[in-house]
Amino acid sequence: MALFVLSFFLIAFLLMIIIYFGFYRRLFQFFTTTDLVTISLFICLLYAAILPFKLGLSKLPFIHSFAFSIPYTCILIIGIRLIPKTGTTTLLIFGNGLFAQIISTGINPLWWPYMLVTGFILEIYFLVSNNYAKSLFNALTAGALRGAIVYLYFYYIAGPFIWHKFYASWYIAVQLSQGIIGSLIGAGIGFKLARTIEKAYKFGGV
Repeated sequence: MALFVLSFFLIAFLLMIIIYFGFYRRLFQFFTTTDLVTISLFICLLYAAILPFKLGLSKLPFIHSFAFSIPYTCILIIGIRLIPKTGTTTLLIFGNGLFAQIISTGINPLWWPYMLVTGFILEIYFLVSNNYAKSLFNALTAGALRGAIVYLYFYYIAGPFIWHKFYASWYIAVQLSQGIIGSLIGAGIGFKLARTIEKAYKFGGV
């Protein structure tokens, strides 16, 4: 309970950092209509990436974190690279989470901090590095960061508070390792694919 409440202060702190970089250092850029349409498309693609897990793949023992992280991170990195602007990461992660709730489980605000913390920390990473997955190192670091945040927050804060499930340290270590490795692989694949898709995206006059 205490950790869950503290996460709201963390969200407020992260939001202040984003506002600082965005307004005071003039790093905010307006989204065009094409940007918003592309982000919406990638929110749907992120949902499609998690469908196999909603249909039963998540029941695979021990390896679900690894398998889940690869397609999700791959699509996330491609989307960020195509729309390299402040807010894209948060819109993709939070938008996908909200879309998944509307489609399947119903709206549950208790999961929103989980989405916002992940989105804001990655957002700050891209703002500070000023490199939206344009280099392999940047994409891999973002992937590893995503894997670490998602699984640490879920197993230490969201899972125990929302589901009343508590996990052994060794189990968290296994899932965290798999999540980071899977996210690294997904980021690497996404980086390679994004270069080709980006060329097609620009060649098409978008």
